[in-house]
Amino acid sequence: MAEPSLNFVHNGLRSTSKLIVLSLFAVALLLLDNRYDVVKISRNYIGTALYPLQWLAMQPVNAVSNGMVFFEKQQNLSDENKLLKAQNAQLKLQLSQRDAQLKSVISLDHLTQLQKAALPQAQVAQIVSSDTNPLTDRFIIDKGSHHQIRQGDAVSDEHGLIGQITAVQPLSSEVTLITNSNAVIPAMVMRTGVRTLVYGRSGSLDLRYFPANASLLRNDLLVTSGMDSIYPAGIPIATVIQAQGSNGSPYYRVQIEPVAQLRNSNFVLVIPQKHAQTAHYSADVAATNHPLSTSTNHD
Repeated sequence: MAEPSLNFVHNGLRSTSKLIVLSLFAVALLLLDNRYDVVKISRNYIGTALYPLQWLAMQPVNAVSNGMVFFEKQQNLSDENKLLKAQNAQLKLQLSQRDAQLKSVISLDHLTQLQKAALPQAQVAQIVSSDTNPLTDRFIIDKGSHHQIRQGDAVSDEHGLIGQITAVQPLSSEVTLITNSNAVIPAMVMRTGVRTLVYGRSGSLDLRYFPANASLLRNDLLVTSGMDSIYPAGIPIATVIQAQGSNGSPYYRVQIEPVAQLRNSNFVLVIPQKHAQTAHYSADVAATNHPLSTSTNHD
C-alpha cells in the first residue's frame, strides 16, 4: 500500500502548472472574444439553456411575492369595504333624518294652513311623548291650560280625527286616541248623510249598528256629524274597508280604518269644543263692537 507523499515541492509545482494553464486559457478566451465574440455567443447559448432552470428557481420566490401582494390587496379591499359600509350607513341615517324632518315640516305646514283656513280657533301642538304599547292609546302634547287647552277638546292631524284631550296640565296635555275602547264618536256617512256612531275598540275602530236598509259602500268616508258639543262637523274619522249585509240581521257587518295617522304624526291640531268656540266668538264680537268700553268706564 502506497504511503502518502510528503514532497511539498512536487505539489507546489502541480498547482503552479494549473495556474499557468488556466491563465493561458483565459488569455486565449479574451483574444478570441475580442476578435470573434466567442464568449458572447457562448454566453447566449448557455443563458438560453439555463433559462428553464432559472425560471423554475424563481417560481417559489414569485409565488411568495405574489401571495403577499394578493393578501395585501385583499386586506386593503376589506378595509375599504368596511369604510364604505360605514359611510353608507351614515348616509342612510342622514337621509332618514332629513326625510323625517321634511315630513314633519310638511305636516306642520299642512296643519297651519288648515288652522288658518277652516279652524282659526284651533292650536297647533307637538307630540312630545307617546306610549309604545298600542293598547294604551295615549300620548302627550306640549300645550296645556296656559295655552287655553281644555279637557274634552278634539285633536286631529291634517288627515283626520285623532282623539280627545282627557287630562290637562299647565304646560302639557294628555290625548286619548279615538281607538280607545271608551271612545264614542257621533258620525255620518259623507256620501249619504246617514248618521251613526263610531266606537273605539282597543286599537281599532268599529261601526256596530249601521242599518242594513241604508246605503253603505266600500271607500265611503265617515266624518264627525257635529251632533255633540265636542267634535265640530265634517272632520274625517274613518274609511269603510268592507260593508256586507248579513241575512237575517238588521245591521251591516262593517270594517273601517282610521283616516288619521294615529301613531305617525309629529304635530296635531287641538280644536276647542263648540261652546268654547262660541265663547271666543262672542268675546271677539263684543271687543269689536265696544273697543273703548273699558276706557269709557274708567273715565
